[in-house]
Amino acid sequence: MSKIIKPPCVILFCLLACSSLRAAPLMVSPDGPISTLEEARLQVRELKKKQAGQPIEVLIKGGVYPLRETVVFGLEDSGAEGAPVVYKAAPGEEPVFTGGVPIIGWKKVSAYPKGVSKEARGNLWVAKVPKVGKKNWVIRSLYDGDELLKRARSDGFKYAAEAAEKENDSNRQGKKLTSVLEYEGEPVAPFDRTVHYRNDDIKDWPNPSDIELILKDRPWLANIIALDRIETKKKIAYLAVDPTYQAINPNNRYWVENAIEYLDEPGEWVVNTREGLIYMWPKKDMADMNVMAPYLQEFIRVEGSENGPFASHLRFEGLTFTHGVRDTLLEDDKGLQHDWEMYDKANAVIRFRFAEDCAVDSCVIKSSSGTGIRLDLHCQRIKITRNHLHHLGGGGIVLSGYSPGTKDVNKNNVVHDNYIHHIGELLMHSCAIFIAQSGHNEISHNTIHDVPYNGIVVSGCRPHEFYLVKRIPFRRAWVSSIRFEECEPYIKKGLEAKSQNRLEHFLPLLHARENRIVMNDISRTLLKLHDGNAIYFSAMGEDNVVERNYLHENHDTAGAIRLDDNPSFTIIRENVITTSERGLGLKGPADVINNFIFTETFLRGRSTPGWLGGTKQALPKGNIFMPPASSKSSNGLYLTDDRATDKPFYENLPLMENSIYFTENESKPYVPKTALGNDLFTGKPVTPGRDPVKLLYADPLFDEEAMKEGLYRFKKGSPAEALGIKPIDLREVGSSLSNPRTAGGNQVVFEFTDGSALDGKAGIVGASMTVKGITLTTRGIIGSDGTEEGNTTTIFKHFDSLSINTGSVSGNEYQNMDPGEAWVFDFDTDVMLSRIHFDGLGSGETMEVSILDGSNGGAGTTMTVTDAGNLVLEKKVSAGTDIRIEQIAGKARIESISVVSE
Repeated sequence: MSKIIKPPCVILFCLLACSSLRAAPLMVSPDGPISTLEEARLQVRELKKKQAGQPIEVLIKGGVYPLRETVVFGLEDSGAEGAPVVYKAAPGEEPVFTGGVPIIGWKKVSAYPKGVSKEARGNLWVAKVPKVGKKNWVIRSLYDGDELLKRARSDGFKYAAEAAEKENDSNRQGKKLTSVLEYEGEPVAPFDRTVHYRNDDIKDWPNPSDIELILKDRPWLANIIALDRIETKKKIAYLAVDPTYQAINPNNRYWVENAIEYLDEPGEWVVNTREGLIYMWPKKDMADMNVMAPYLQEFIRVEGSENGPFASHLRFEGLTFTHGVRDTLLEDDKGLQHDWEMYDKANAVIRFRFAEDCAVDSCVIKSSSGTGIRLDLHCQRIKITRNHLHHLGGGGIVLSGYSPGTKDVNKNNVVHDNYIHHIGELLMHSCAIFIAQSGHNEISHNTIHDVPYNGIVVSGCRPHEFYLVKRIPFRRAWVSSIRFEECEPYIKKGLEAKSQNRLEHFLPLLHARENRIVMNDISRTLLKLHDGNAIYFSAMGEDNVVERNYLHENHDTAGAIRLDDNPSFTIIRENVITTSERGLGLKGPADVINNFIFTETFLRGRSTPGWLGGTKQALPKGNIFMPPASSKSSNGLYLTDDRATDKPFYENLPLMENSIYFTENESKPYVPKTALGNDLFTGKPVTPGRDPVKLLYADPLFDEEAMKEGLYRFKKGSPAEALGIKPIDLREVGSSLSNPRTAGGNQVVFEFTDGSALDGKAGIVGASMTVKGITLTTRGIIGSDGTEEGNTTTIFKHFDSLSINTGSVSGNEYQNMDPGEAWVFDFDTDVMLSRIHFDGLGSGETMEVSILDGSNGGAGTTMTVTDAGNLVLEKKVSAGTDIRIEQIAGKARIESISVVSE
């Protein structure tokens, strides 16, 4: 195709006119005159009055910016459609916002405090707690620069036998309470906050509020709770707030932190708030340490009005945040499932609340004791992209809508291309991405590893919790936040039903539905807790999709992908699970399609009645199960329970079709009692492609060399092809920040955001945008009527993605690319065209991408994509080569284009 070129004078006039609309950026520098984020926020307000409706850019120079109070961006600070307000790092600079306070004035201890260990004598240093704004500041963590310092901790202690004699266990799991508590009735007695201890494991400390206990009374949770008081004669300690679960099992262990008696190793510290002193046994020269105490918990909050107008069109790019405060359970806290996270709480470094059309891009949140980013209550079209979150005390990213009720307003957000690792360093039950009562979100191309518990959680309120709202209204996890007036009709309907605990009674109230979890790389989860998963679901809404994820090195899981209690219908498609003990844990209906599972056990389950009832509703089709040859597990073909060693997993999957089982493991549990080429259900030989097949015992003939590169395809003659099983391409799985194919090069993403250079009147032929020194230029715009004149590219504000406005067609067709519309562009340098990210490309909707490089007899290279969010190309493209994207069927948009410079 020939390039379409406008006269240079017209292009120059348009570009000059568009650039004149943009105000000169504000500059922030540690040296002033604008030296703080708060000052910049106020300056933006004044600038908006003078230059209304124009984009505003705030460039922040490198340096350290201490924060002592949350910077709140509200309605007056918001941008507008086509005129966002952007706070970003100045080119080549690294601005760092810290919520920490330096601890200085360290001196060698001469008079030892009471209780100091013999090991610490001669090694202790002491410093005063700095006097800053908060009177109630309690130091819960310390850092040496970026390194989290270890707080003094005891060995594990067991509860005294008296703990088992407690009568009140009303904070056990909800499903165990509804069988003993009627719906109507007076509230039960408050939870017991006592800890019965043995010997002198807990002492008569004069500063009990500084002392914290770590309580691991369930495999999936570790509370950290301060003491309120101690009665040494009775050997009872009282907790400051309710524990999630009762401390009653004498065989369980707990740990004591921040007591001077347990400071007995180099690198440890304690604080005594009553004395205003910090004691430390440094593991290196004190003069070489940069000790920081987190002081601020929430750095940035974007917040509008609850029912609108909402804060909007604010972007934060290229900023670094560090040294935030760890979350502490408070009396009025309301929890999400199992208290893994809190409901609507200011415990994250960056928080959106009553916000729309905002973004956090290319930021770093590191060495911080709380959660990274939260989207609370009403949050829509918020984009969290290309961020690096690591070494956090809490979780990574939380999307938490309104608690159970009819209000469904946390949705259509994007969590894409983030690198999240080494989180939950303090709160061990934290997960990398937590989706609670939030739906229609895209969770894609994230890399997650080194997590103490779950990787990704999608959660809602289980039926049992609804029935406890009158009897245990103070129960923190879910019950205390239920919007009772909205839920009461559904509760009554459930009570009248024969099966009260069925999820369908409450589905209209459960909004974690239709989330797409796609192309994520998740490994090394469950490093500290148990009974968890790489991807976990419970009590969520319907039609969530788990697709093309790479789950590996996740040990001790209850299934790398798990539908736990009260799940609804889920699509599990084209995932690869390897180097783990268990593949799937299913307690409910699911389409399980075209997954490749290289684990010791395909299906987690037990033979006990009721355990696998939901599993029988699953439809497994086109899956391959290949246990490793090296495994010595006693399960293999069988369920994970010792009592089920004679029950093959597939007997609990009666709807299985066109699937393959094969292994080179020669131990008895792995070798089927039939010959190769037979269907394991019938024991009879079958011919793939001719006979009906349920589970074929045959080698799928994977291309092992291609698998090393992330391409799971088959050799010629594979029975998989005859069964309709598709290859799975994971070469671009995970985040570009961690992918060795892109991390080493200059990864460049052209993101088509509201108000960018290709939007509206500026989006003509010849318009260009430059990112990291690479320029993309529009060379042609073809309308739906085939014309090439009078058309423009446009960015529809609600989606931040590119479409085409055919000049001869009126109406709102500019919101999408319509059939026949095409965009032609090129780059000014040689690039590797890595990925095109589409928006709205659903079922039956098709885009065609052509690289017009003269190959294939002059026709170039053409690829078609249908019903997919991304097209992975990895195609070298020379400078000046035309690339054409055309809508063939349906309506969709182009969200971003990723390239790697050569």
